[in-house]
Amino acid sequence: MSRKTRSSKVSAVVAAAILAAPVVASAQQVTIVYPVDEGTYPITDPGPGPLFYSYLTASFSVTCAGGPNVVEWGFDDTVVGSTRFYDQISEQQVWKLEGGRHRFWVDAGPYCGGDESVRFEIGS
Repeated sequence: MSRKTRSSKVSAVVAAAILAAPVVASAQQVTIVYPVDEGTYPITDPGPGPLFYSYLTASFSVTCAGGPNVVEWGFDDTVVGSTRFYDQISEQQVWKLEGGRHRFWVDAGPYCGGDESVRFEIGS
């Protein structure tokens, strides 16, 4: 068998293996970057004590193939934003919140990783 024939057979086998391999879709996920679950904000030393209000930066990303996809986000029971996107979105914003316990949530629907939330406190 010539070197060229052997090389062609190896190439054909490799090509067949690649085509037969299962297709792995990218993972759909919702990731809340900030605030951290069960954190107290603002971060100070010593701790902040009781607060009437404070500004908090919230940040998240959603990865979901195709589109248009829809995502909503908010604090407690209030929607503060929503948008349509293709493949991936990263969002960061500053929000003014009363002192006390809060929940930041992101809902990307069941196809795009569902919803995630974190609980945190403004002041102590």
